[in-house]
This record gives sequence, structure tokens and C-alpha cells, in this order.
Amino acid sequence: MTQSQSKAQSKAQSQSKPQSQSQSDSPDAPGRAVTARLRGVHKSYGPTRVLDLPELDLYAGQVVGVVGENGAGKSTLMGTLAGSVHRDGGEIEIDGRPLVPGSTAAAQQLGVALVSQEFPLVGQLSVTENLMLGRRPRASRRRFLVDRKAQRAEAAAMLTDIGLPPDSVPLGREVRLLPAPTRQLLEIAKGWGRAPRLLILDEPTSSLGPVEAALVLALARRLADEGGTVLFIGHRLDEVREISDRVLVLRNGRLVADLDRAQADEDRLIREMVGGEISHLAPKEALTEGEVLLGLSQVTADGLGPVDLEIRRGEILGVAGLMGSGRSRLVHTVAGAQPATGGQMVLDGRRYRPRHAMDGVAAGVALIPEDRKEQALVLFAPIKANVTVGVLREISSRGVLRPGRQRAEAQRIAEGVNVRMQSVDQPVGSLSGGNQQRAIFGRAFAAKPKLLLRDAPTRGVDVGAKAEIYELVDRAAAAGTAVLVASSELEELLWICHRIAVMNHGRVVAVLDRAEATKERIMTAAAGTAHDPGPAVDPAGPAEVNPSTEPGTWGAA
Repeated sequence: MTQSQSKAQSKAQSQSKPQSQSQSDSPDAPGRAVTARLRGVHKSYGPTRVLDLPELDLYAGQVVGVVGENGAGKSTLMGTLAGSVHRDGGEIEIDGRPLVPGSTAAAQQLGVALVSQEFPLVGQLSVTENLMLGRRPRASRRRFLVDRKAQRAEAAAMLTDIGLPPDSVPLGREVRLLPAPTRQLLEIAKGWGRAPRLLILDEPTSSLGPVEAALVLALARRLADEGGTVLFIGHRLDEVREISDRVLVLRNGRLVADLDRAQADEDRLIREMVGGEISHLAPKEALTEGEVLLGLSQVTADGLGPVDLEIRRGEILGVAGLMGSGRSRLVHTVAGAQPATGGQMVLDGRRYRPRHAMDGVAAGVALIPEDRKEQALVLFAPIKANVTVGVLREISSRGVLRPGRQRAEAQRIAEGVNVRMQSVDQPVGSLSGGNQQRAIFGRAFAAKPKLLLRDAPTRGVDVGAKAEIYELVDRAAAAGTAVLVASSELEELLWICHRIAVMNHGRVVAVLDRAEATKERIMTAAAGTAHDPGPAVDPAGPAEVNPSTEPGTWGAA
């Protein structure tokens, strides 16, 4: 290493140190017990050090926010504390007792509970069986046989304890049939049911609407008020700032800022996260001209309708609503993943009634679903296979796929949407959440769709990745593609959409131009009482339902 390189490295290391208070002077530290103490904790994958924490203390009675870009080290920190990641070195103590490296059982015995955004639930098991995995009902007197009655009673109590109405979640239903928001709440109930001393919440509100997100934030505050510690990892900076007593900012595996609530304004957090400024997008004006690409007239489906709606070429139309409002059902119905049971859709001047998703693809409709890992990607397959699946016919010759041509096309697609990768041959599951989402956008763009459908497109991605995804959406609209966006993040809709349709009980109850749309107006419409008791029902019986939008389930969007 040259002398100049050594100086540059020293300068970079000095700049990476937290600019705020030291750990001993951390907010509200005096007089508080230390729940978790980390000293010299580090982790590397190959030559890359992904976590390097010389010193960190987490105090009882605090909610500690953790923010950072994808790849900043948040997941590694979370996994190290929960025992799912084996640290390379350093010491961790929980309430003064050493934590064995890489042991989830040891972490749980010390009172650490992890709520992951990846929903590590067993899809083929019921709600009750998932909630009771690895635990015996406290009220059961049986020593050897399974007491199913006691299991159901305790599972129901776990759900009501986090604020869900009694009987709102069917305890006997297989978890794979539940929508993402309900699975998110089940994961939270599992963690809460362990009565943890340290509760780690990894993007706990990423699939939830405002009402349910408020429920989760209240749980975090409740545990801290009872003397526990909450580690709240999030990308929604407004939520992190609202709930946290203290915010840690990670960048490149290092702690670059340790801020109290007053210091943690949004601009400061973004600067610390990315090491610079991010330009803010200007809100869009209403699109008053343009040919109508898609028209819905009295469209009904299971849990949806009747819906009347139009979207023009080059327009970005947002769909807002609380959980259960029908946001996702509308998107899936237009895509063909959930068949319509009545009404009429016209796409590009032609009658459009898809019976399954392939009909939508053939008509020029591309769907980017909410759960990218379950519904959009084959995680163990290489990037090249995932991004070229929609253009296999074009890159094949007489029905034979040519690997060289596939690789070149995959490289072009991935570079076009700025996927950060080592090679198109690596598994897509090895990418960060933001890069996985870019890959899905690339695949959609490669098919040159007329209509792009997005359901919670920035779930689980950081601020920088969100800005890039917004730019990709703008690029699609500028090329004449109509974009329909369903999202629970009102800020997102207000920034990127020309108009916003608000749904309630399966119906569109308001369509607001961007100039008249505010959070208050959207929430007022979304929370209002529907003018009709329920959606139309096909007299022939229920239609086939996509598992991600199963009707009759609490939390279905």
C-alpha cells in the first residue's frame, strides 16, 4: 500500500466514525440498565467485511431505530444478535450474560426475539401450528400428547394480545393461503409471544397499512415502557423517527451516526445513510391529455367491485386504501391472477377479460407483485434466468434457447436498470432487496408492456433504491406505458402519481388529482363507510382465487 493510499484509508475511517455522542453519552443512558453490550463484533463474507462494530450498547426502556442502505449491515447486525448469523469475532452480552455465537436457541433463552420481514413461516401448517412451533401451551396439563384445544386458545390469545380483534384470523387456515399483511402480523405475534427482553423488528410495517402500522408501533413503545429494548430496523424514515428514542445509522457495515430523537431529522438521516444528498422528486401534475389505455366498467371479482376506473397512456395512477380495501385485488384482477366475475375491461381499444396471468402477459400487461420472493423470483436460479423469462421466445432459435444470447440479453437488461451484481450467473437471491426489485423491473421493461402494474413496489428497499425505482417508473410513463401503482405508503403515491384512486370495501370511493390530494383527504376517504354493504357476488359461485389475495381473511389488501 502506498503512503497516499494509507492516508486516504485513514481519512475514510475517521469520516466513518459516528459524529454525534459517544456510546457512554448516548441519549437517556445515565441510570439505565444495559440490555445488550457489543464489543469488537465483526463479520466478513470472503474479503468483504459486512459488519464492524467496535462498541455498541443498547439500553433498557428504549426503542432504538436502525437505518441504512441495503447492504449497510442491518441484517447482519440483526442476525448476529438473534443467533442466526455466526459472528467472526467480538463479544455480545445480553443482560450481562454472554451470547453464544450462531445459536438461535441460546439467543431465545436470553430473551432475544426476532421478527423478520421474510416471514419464516411454514406455509403448509395452520396459523395455530405456526404460532405454537417450538413451544408448549402454558395451560396444558398433558406431558406427552399434543393438547390442540390449549394450543388454539393460546394462539388466539397471542393474536388478541397484539391488538387483533378476536376471531379475525382463522386459526385453522394454512398460512400459505394468507396475504402478506396477515403473515407479517403472525410473525409479530410469534415474537411478542416470547415475552422478549430484546425485540428485534426487521421492517415490521413493510406490508402494512397506516392503521396496522400504528398498532405495531404501539407494541414497540409498550415493550420499551415495560423495561424492554426494541431494535427497530426500518426504511420508512418517518416511522423510525416517530417511534425511536435513538437512531443508529449504518453504512458499509460501520456505525456512522448515533443520534437522539432531536438530531434525527430526515435530511440528516439521508445524508448519513448515503454519504451525500439525494435530490427530491417534484410532485407530479395531473395528466389532462392522452388516450385512455385501460377502462374498467362495473368490474367485479371475489372481494372486489363494482369498480369504474380509467387510466391513460403515460399516466401513473395510484391506488390507496387501508388493509382489506381491495388494492391488491384490483391489481391482480387487471393482471389476470384473479379472474373477474362481472363487468367489462377494455385494453387498448379491445375487450379484455383475462382468465389467468398468462392472458395478461399476452395482452401486454406486466405485474410487479408485492411479495417478490414468493411471487416474482426463483431465488436459487441465476439472475439471467429470472430477467429473461419474459423474452425467451425472442432470444431462442427454432425453439432452442441459446445460452450465449441469453447471457448477453440478461446483461443488457440488468445494466439497463442498474442492478448491482458480480455476474448474471449468480443466484438472484444473493442480491439485496433493492437490486432484486430492479431486476424485476428490468424483466418487466424487457417485455415492453402497454400497462405496468405495481403492488407495493418499494417494500423492503432503502431510500436510495426507492429514488431509483421512482426514476424507472417515470421512464416507463415517459415512454407511453400506463402505470397502475397500489401502495400503503401515502408519501410514495403523492410523489410519483398523477392521480390517486382511493378504495374502501372493494370499491373506488374517490379519485383525486395530484393538486387536490393530501394525506388527510386520502385517509378520510379510505376510512369512510362504504355506501353499499358489500361487493357484488357472482351467482355462479366463488371464482378461483389467487392465494395472495384470499378473500375473507383479516388483512387482505
